[in-house]
Amino acid sequence: MNVEYDNFKEQVKAAADIVEVISGSVALKRKGSKYWGCCPFHGEKTPSFSVDSEKGFFYCFGCHEGGDVFKFVQKSENCDFKEALKLLAEKYNIPVPNNQRTAQEIAREKKSEEVSNVNALASKFFHACLTQTQYGKSALDYLHNRGITDEIIESFSIGYALNSYTGLLHNLSKRGINANLLQEAGLVLPGKRQGFYDKFRDRVMIPIKNPRGQVVGFGGRVIDKGEPKYLNTGETPWFNKRMILFGYDVAAKAIKTEKCAIVVEGYMDAISLHAVGITNVVASMGTAFAIEQAKLLRRTAEKVIFCYDSDKAGRVASMRAVSIAAKEGLQVRVAGVPDGKDPDEFIRQHGREAFLKVLEQAPEGIDFLVEETIRQNNVTDFAGKAQVVSNIVPFLLECKNEIEAAGYIRKIAQKLTIDEGLIVGEYNRAAKKQGRAYSQAPAQPSNVKISNAEEQAERMLLSILLEHPELLANCQDFLSEAGFVQLKYGKVYEAFFRQVQSGVVDYNHLGDGLTTEELSTLAEVTAYKIADIELEKTFSDCLRIMKSSYLEKEYARHMALALEYNRTQDARLKNELLESQRLQNEIRQLYGN
Repeated sequence: MNVEYDNFKEQVKAAADIVEVISGSVALKRKGSKYWGCCPFHGEKTPSFSVDSEKGFFYCFGCHEGGDVFKFVQKSENCDFKEALKLLAEKYNIPVPNNQRTAQEIAREKKSEEVSNVNALASKFFHACLTQTQYGKSALDYLHNRGITDEIIESFSIGYALNSYTGLLHNLSKRGINANLLQEAGLVLPGKRQGFYDKFRDRVMIPIKNPRGQVVGFGGRVIDKGEPKYLNTGETPWFNKRMILFGYDVAAKAIKTEKCAIVVEGYMDAISLHAVGITNVVASMGTAFAIEQAKLLRRTAEKVIFCYDSDKAGRVASMRAVSIAAKEGLQVRVAGVPDGKDPDEFIRQHGREAFLKVLEQAPEGIDFLVEETIRQNNVTDFAGKAQVVSNIVPFLLECKNEIEAAGYIRKIAQKLTIDEGLIVGEYNRAAKKQGRAYSQAPAQPSNVKISNAEEQAERMLLSILLEHPELLANCQDFLSEAGFVQLKYGKVYEAFFRQVQSGVVDYNHLGDGLTTEELSTLAEVTAYKIADIELEKTFSDCLRIMKSSYLEKEYARHMALALEYNRTQDARLKNELLESQRLQNEIRQLYGN
C-alpha cells in the first residue's frame, strides 16, 4: 500500500470541487440541491446533465454518462485515471509525489520544462523582431497583404526570424541559454567545423503550441521565393506532430461552442480562415491525420469537417482521415475546395461567404468514401465494380450500426447497378472476421434478460438505500439471497454494503475501488431523488417487483427440474413439486391473492 500516493489522491479529490471543474466547460445553473446544464458528451438543447456537489457526482439523464470528478476529466480530456489525476493536481497546484515518477520521468520532465522555456523565449524574440523592428517590416507587409491582421498576429504569436546566422543564438545566449539546449529544442544547428548557427533565417515564424498553449516547435515560411517553402522543427521528444493540432489552443473555445472542428492541411490555411472570422479551425500540419489528433478533437467536438487540398494527395489523405475520425466516434464530412486550390488561396480569391458555402455542401464522410472509391476504379465492367465493393466494405464496417451499413449497401448497389446481395455477401465475410454479423436490427447490449420494470425497480431501490441506509434492514435478507440481476447495480450495492458494515457511509469514498463503468452506475443511481412523501410506497413497490421477478424465475427453474425428473422417473420429483408449489404461494401473497 502506497500511503503517500493515497494521500496525494485524497488531497486532489478534496481540492477538486466538481462544480468548479465542470463549470470550466459547461454552463451550470443551480436548481434545488443540484446544478444543471447541457451535457458536453452528446448534443442537446434541453439541460439533462446534473451535478451533485454534495455527493461529488455528475450524471446525464440523456446519454447516461456519469461518475466523479476524475471520470469527468477522463471523459472530457480523453485520458486515463493517472493523467486525469495529474491534470487536476496541476490545476490546483498540488505537487505529484516523486515516488510516483521514475528517475527517467523526473529527468525528462525537467528537460521538457527547460525546452518549453527556451521555445517561449524564442517565440517572444521572433514576435518582437516582427512587430518592433525595421527588420521585420517586409514580413509584416507580407502578412498584411495576405489579409492577416495585427489581431491575428497577436493571437497566434506570429514572428520573424532575422536574416542572420546567429540572431537568435546571440540573443538567447545573453540570457544564459546554453547552445546545446537550443539544439535540443531544434532552434540551432551545429556548424561543420565548430559552433552553432540559427536554423530559421529570414522567415515568417509560426509557433506551434500544444493544447495548453505551450510552444513546442515552429514552422518557418519563406517570404518571397525560396526552398523549402516551409521549414519546420524536426521531431523531438517534446514535439510530435501526431499529438498536436496547430491552432487548437486558439480554436478550442470556438470548437466547443460550435461542437464542430474544421481540419485543414497547413498553418497558413488555418490562420487565413481565422483572419476572416472562421475560428473553429485547426491544421493537422500535413496530410497524415493521426488517431491521437482525433482523440484530441473528441474532447471538444462532435463533428469534424476535413478540408484538405483537392489534389490527389489531399483526396487520398481525406479518405484515411475519415476512417480515423469515424473510429473515434466523430461525425465526419469532407469539403472539397474547387479548382484544386487550397483553403488559403481560395478564401483570398473568393472570400468568407464562398468558403462557408463549400463547408455547407460538404458530403458526409461515408458518401465521400463511396464517391472517391468509385472514381478511382473503372466501373464500366463487372471486374471494376467488384473492386469498388472490395475497397468500400472496410469503410462500411466502421458504420455506427448495421442499419446505417444497410442504407449505404443499398445506395452503393444502386450506383453500381448490381444486386444488393453481392455487397451483403462481401460485407458478411468481412464482418465475420471481426466477429460481427450483418443484421437489420441492432445487437442486444447484454444477454441478461431483464424487464424494464425490474431494471427500474433495482435502480430506484438502490437509490433509496444510498439516500436512506436505515432502510437496508427491511431488505438485507432478500438482497443477500437474490442479489441484483443487473451486475452493475450489484457492484455498487456491494461497495455500499461494505461501508454499512464498517459503520460509516461516506459518499466521498463510496466509489473507491469501482471501475470506470461502475462509477458511472453509481452516479446514475445517486442522480435520482425520491420525494419523502413517496418514499415508503416507492420502496415497497420496488422491493415487491424485485421479489416477484426473483420468485418467478425460481419457480420456472424448479418446474423445469420437476418436468425433467418426471421424464426420468427420478425420486427427487416430489421435492421439486413441493418447492414449486411453495414458490407459487409466495408469489400470490406478494400481491395479496
